[in-house]
Amino acid sequence: MRKRTYIALLVLPLLGLACDRDSNTARAAPPPTPTPAAERTLSEEETARLLPGFPVHQVPARLRQTLVSMAEDELVHDGSPFTLAGCLRDNRPCKEEALRGLSLLLRLLQAGARESEALATYNRYYNSFGNRSEIDLSGAACTGPENAAVTLVEFSDFECPYCEAARPVLKAAMAGRDDIRLCFMHFPLPGHPHAMSAAQAAVFAHRHGKFWELHDLLFDNQRRLSDAAIRSMVEQVGLDTKALIEGVKTGELAQIVDRHRNEGLRLGVQGTPAIFINGRRLELPLTAEFLQLTLDDEIRWRANGSSFRRAER
Repeated sequence: MRKRTYIALLVLPLLGLACDRDSNTARAAPPPTPTPAAERTLSEEETARLLPGFPVHQVPARLRQTLVSMAEDELVHDGSPFTLAGCLRDNRPCKEEALRGLSLLLRLLQAGARESEALATYNRYYNSFGNRSEIDLSGAACTGPENAAVTLVEFSDFECPYCEAARPVLKAAMAGRDDIRLCFMHFPLPGHPHAMSAAQAAVFAHRHGKFWELHDLLFDNQRRLSDAAIRSMVEQVGLDTKALIEGVKTGELAQIVDRHRNEGLRLGVQGTPAIFINGRRLELPLTAEFLQLTLDDEIRWRANGSSFRRAER
């Protein structure tokens, strides 16, 4: 996508917050290195001339030169052979995608990414649209219409604090919409002592139509989970704990949890939460703003025949 090659790893704290499968502890990326100050600061008028049509009033003065440099160098993500700045200045059909791409780059910079990190994320994000996997949702609890345009799949652990933090973000994304479906896949981490027990209880609750009630109870009481507490929550949603214990003893509940975890491992999941949108991995920070952006992009991409490309006029 770009004329220069950037070898960089994203170190955005927002994206780096996850519970790790290998270390079994919550990990966070190191704080980003501030973007070096440009030799000179472009005026708003100069920036508007170089990026016509872009809302330059939203660009902090300290980021104007950086954003213009990125726009002059980076190719638009729709596959057109033009830079982001070229699409804007020449008023080409790729202008709309250039505006969206620049907006994403600006948001990443404002979130603390360096130029190379923002560009690496930009490319990884848009490349993900052509890199999708079929996900076996057998035994998954889902909410939303089965024929929804977008299916969100979350691999989660009931003891992971970042999964709890993701819960309101995902809930807000679903609110008032009938074009999104959310499916929950179990990915209990070995370092969380009660995650497997919670997952098995949730599988049991799903069989009896009580998954989401127990799901919320488990997360609401995440810091005090124990086998006794989990059984108490199962009772609170109106289920028989004796039947739960029997299901645990036979291993049938664990088989479903293991199937979900193995599916996650097949997809390359290393920590939780891990989010997939219609089979592609979410490559942006899991915040309300970035999730809304990628949902909008997904719907636009589908509506345009699985492409962002617009025909030349």
